[in-house]
Amino acid sequence: MKINILGTIIALLVLASCHKERSHEYWDSEYGDRPVGYLAFELYWDEYDDILSPIDGVRITASGADGFLKNYDFASPSDAADALQQIPEGTYNLLVTVDMSNKDGYILTQSDALNAANHLPLTTAALSVPSSSPHQAWYGIATATVNNGEITIARFQLKRLLSMISITITGAPDGALITATASHVAQNIELTTPTISAASIDDVSLGAATGSGGTLTIDSRTLMPTAFGNDRTIITLCTTSNGVTLTSTIDAPKMDPGRYYIMEIAYDRLKAYIYTSGTDINDWQQLWTADGEILNPDE
Repeated sequence: MKINILGTIIALLVLASCHKERSHEYWDSEYGDRPVGYLAFELYWDEYDDILSPIDGVRITASGADGFLKNYDFASPSDAADALQQIPEGTYNLLVTVDMSNKDGYILTQSDALNAANHLPLTTAALSVPSSSPHQAWYGIATATVNNGEITIARFQLKRLLSMISITITGAPDGALITATASHVAQNIELTTPTISAASIDDVSLGAATGSGGTLTIDSRTLMPTAFGNDRTIITLCTTSNGVTLTSTIDAPKMDPGRYYIMEIAYDRLKAYIYTSGTDINDWQQLWTADGEILNPDE
């Protein structure tokens, strides 16, 4: 069952306020003679528009400098808030991933190698099918110091993982068809650094659309951001009308994680090569428009 994050935050705050002074009474130590405290988890969205997003899977990895490493898996944020997590006292770095399970269309890989800076196991997130356009996923990193017999709330600022793109062609003839692919798309993102992979995938399908009322739209497709080391994203657009197909190479700005890119081009401006520039609409949306057509980009 899916639940929004507001209920989770309220539950956590009530839980912490009720038991802050009495955590030593909960249960015997699970770690022998080691003094223990308790962790509660609190999630905040990096973007206001995500506050009401339904989520159904949370994993939190806790790592300590003394070699402590443990994964906590929850079916929902409410499950994460239902019980405190007993843990030896000390300072921990924590990674949270939200909705990155196989059933959500993701591949989450936790390595035996550790990030030297925060001792978290190197963790990569990829899409099981690069063109599947799954719903957005989130991740965050936090640090928490746990004292003997006390509750510590670990607060995570959730960041979006994927880029999103919409393509709109205006002034198209009725019955026209477009298909689109993206190249220079990253294979994965390492979350503990975080680092976007330099290895890329080409020809990631963005879908197709048939014209109606003069407008062709491929709407809100999610995908990995542009691979590290590439300053631009290449969109290949195939437009078919009356049995004639025009292939356009769209040279577009790079895509960053968590941002939404909106490309708008008039049908009569479609050429073999089009260079587009980006104009920020707000902190997470960017409009791509054609600056002009260059038939030979090498000239």
